[in-house]
Amino acid sequence: MNIELQCCGLFIIFTITVMFLREKKLDLMNRKLFFRAICACVACLIFDILSIILINMSVLRGFNPAITQIVCKIYIMLLVMQGYFGYVYASTSMLPPDRLWAKIVKAVSHLIFASGELMMLILPIGFEAHGREVYSYGPSTSVAYVLSAIYILSTIITTIAFRKEMPGRRFVAMLLWQGIWLIAAAIQFMVPGLLLVGFASAFGMVILYIQLENPSEFIDGSTGLFTTNALSAYVHDRYRFGKRFSLFTAKIHFLTNYVDYNMEQAAVMRTARALIKLGPEPAFRIDDDTFCVVYEDKDRMLERAANIKMQKDSVTDLPAKGTYLLVPDSLLMSGPDEFFRLMHTYLESEQEIVFADEELVHRHRRQNRIKDLIDDALANDRVEVFYQPFYNLRENIFNVAEALVRIRRANGDLVPPADFIPVAEETGQIIPLGIRVFEKVCRFLSTGDAQERGLGQVEINISAAQFDYENPARFVFEYMEKYHIDPKWINLEITETASAQNRDVMLRNMGKIIDRGISFSLDDFGTGRSNIDYFIDMPVSLIKFDNSFTKGYFGNEKTKYVLTGMADIFHKMGMSVVAEGIETEDQVKAMDEMGVEYIQGYYYSKPLPENEFLSFLAEKNL
Repeated sequence: MNIELQCCGLFIIFTITVMFLREKKLDLMNRKLFFRAICACVACLIFDILSIILINMSVLRGFNPAITQIVCKIYIMLLVMQGYFGYVYASTSMLPPDRLWAKIVKAVSHLIFASGELMMLILPIGFEAHGREVYSYGPSTSVAYVLSAIYILSTIITTIAFRKEMPGRRFVAMLLWQGIWLIAAAIQFMVPGLLLVGFASAFGMVILYIQLENPSEFIDGSTGLFTTNALSAYVHDRYRFGKRFSLFTAKIHFLTNYVDYNMEQAAVMRTARALIKLGPEPAFRIDDDTFCVVYEDKDRMLERAANIKMQKDSVTDLPAKGTYLLVPDSLLMSGPDEFFRLMHTYLESEQEIVFADEELVHRHRRQNRIKDLIDDALANDRVEVFYQPFYNLRENIFNVAEALVRIRRANGDLVPPADFIPVAEETGQIIPLGIRVFEKVCRFLSTGDAQERGLGQVEINISAAQFDYENPARFVFEYMEKYHIDPKWINLEITETASAQNRDVMLRNMGKIIDRGISFSLDDFGTGRSNIDYFIDMPVSLIKFDNSFTKGYFGNEKTKYVLTGMADIFHKMGMSVVAEGIETEDQVKAMDEMGVEYIQGYYYSKPLPENEFLSFLAEKNL
């Protein structure tokens, strides 16, 4: 009998099925559909072999033909079911579940399948056997051929149509699977003695298993936990089908830089074992030192999280602490992108425990909108520079100004600095914003219009983060050379509240810039690291008293003494002083009496756009 290939196919698919069932797996829709396709393939091969045996027995030995017809019908119905399950496996991961047209396509495919199965059940079927040629025929078989071709072609067309929305590996695997099946069916149709369809379907399942459902990429080799790829697949699957979940994430922070490999691995393995003991829920290792567990409900997540934190707090032999992110309801986030952005943001938080409730999600969503707004402003040149003049009390002239970054929305509205600057500092966008401001100031100064109206210098904020690597201000020299800027026109402000990671590198880099003739000032004095060694070592020529510090001068007697004493110290060190936030004439007089050289505040002017600033200088510096 011609059942050799079917037997080989059955052995292959049985092996794949056993491996699939034994492996550690996630509750993913794709894997459920793949398992259903495997079961259909196994059943189809069994009934393919059985139908061949019974056809031979009926033709050669007079076996009951009615039973053979029933088995043949079951076989072709299973064959169509296999094609249908293959189409569902392919289309479910590609068709958008929330679109009306996709729902219609799904409903139509169900209807065609159900109608086809009913037709095959009702219509007559015949069978023949001539040597090794064994086949069934008749209206029922014709329907099976047509439906199988429809599902194979539909799967191929759907795969090609959505090829841009799937990984290249999946695209190739799906085409190979269906292509092999289609070619085998065509060969079998032309050469009935070559019964290739069953073997081809089994071989196609092997391709899918190796390429798409292989568990190796989902398991971390050292801990046995699921990997980052597994978490990504799980989260995308849950959001795609609207399934709620809760998540607990723990990150190990070593309290010393001197952690050897063995100690680090010991901490990792202890954490992995603790997570595995928590229960049957899937645990993931998503970074070298970051782990998470997902749960079906919030209460169990909170219970397990408290347990793991208690275990961590009892550890005394490792110089490490844990930070924890708890997500009680995944559907608070709009989708996988927002979910992972929130994880990335708050796992780096200084807080020990972050609870991602509705308020935090809204705050994070707003921060991301502002981040996107900054990126868009940078990309579309909607970053502007406003200038706030300083009044020089000694020379009675507005000869210094501070350059302040502003961004506009697409509709032309200005975004309040208090809304976007904290976000820019947190996300690192403050660096490209600072570079853009520096270039625009250089372009402004290159015209000479401001200098003709008495401006001598512009102060430009520069992030201390710029100084954490060896060549932080190459853009400073490049733009100065490009626009032919005299170094004395530029003063770079470093905010006291922002400290570089490497103080020695920062000071060395500041020295390189000072050697080019550019001066530095220390901004926001009084709000950050107000200790003597900080500004003694800083090579700055000007100190700016922060707005809150100068206001305290007029409302707190102790602050007044401190401010007066500090101003005297700075003057003796050869530094000049700027008082920020000055709004009244009495405040100007008090600062003048204290010996402050420059006044910055709304008493003289708010920050002005470039053209208004030039008009201001022309009017005031007559």
